[in-house]
Amino acid sequence: MSRQQLLALGQEWVQCLRDHGLPRMPDADLSPEGYLQFPPQGGYEWKTDLRSHPGAIEACKSIEDRYPPTAFRPKAELSSEDVRKLGEYARCIREHGIPEFPDPNAAGEFDLTGTPLADGVPPQRMNPAAQACRQVWSGDVRIHDNGGGANGGKK
Repeated sequence: MSRQQLLALGQEWVQCLRDHGLPRMPDADLSPEGYLQFPPQGGYEWKTDLRSHPGAIEACKSIEDRYPPTAFRPKAELSSEDVRKLGEYARCIREHGIPEFPDPNAAGEFDLTGTPLADGVPPQRMNPAAQACRQVWSGDVRIHDNGGGANGGKK
């Protein structure tokens, strides 16, 4: 797929999301290395908004499924120190009002499926806990749930 085709596919996905409840979804863009990206604009966290619109995710899945495997920058590998710090972050979150919050897996992700939090952590619970624990970990927090999560997998 050419850069132009990849960008067009990304913009098709953006338009679909806009049509299904995310009017502020940023335009698709390509990084200098040719990876598809959707840079946030004006502080708008589209990933958080997207997770609160499961209908949009479903409606636009057929477009997303057409992305080639090389469309996005590979996720950075976490060091063992990063995974250790994410474990401390999980303990902190538990201490700040979410006792059922799991430890991270080996990839540094918090998998909520099969827990009482599987349908998502309400923002009124997650936001204060995440704020209190920011001194422990201020990087990306990847959370997997049944699609109902309000914090969007990134803090």
